[in-house]
Amino acid sequence: MRKPTPQDIRETGALGGYFFSDDTLRYWGQTMRSFKTEWHNKEKNIVRLFAPSYDSKGTQMHTTSRLIDISDWQEWKEVK
Repeated sequence: MRKPTPQDIRETGALGGYFFSDDTLRYWGQTMRSFKTEWHNKEKNIVRLFAPSYDSKGTQMHTTSRLIDISDWQEWKEVK
């Protein structure tokens, strides 16, 4: 199975309607290009989506990170 891009994850709606909204991204100082994906556990098809977030002064505050189970492409689930 191929590793999904952040755009793939956005299109599935796996993280809800507001996670990638323009207002949310702007609030955290992020863009879609800020996000990257990497395999967290390739055997179990779990991908890590992550991006740094910045305050209004441009200082990095933390990293937004989610683990997503992509084993079922029709119904992706966020791993809690």
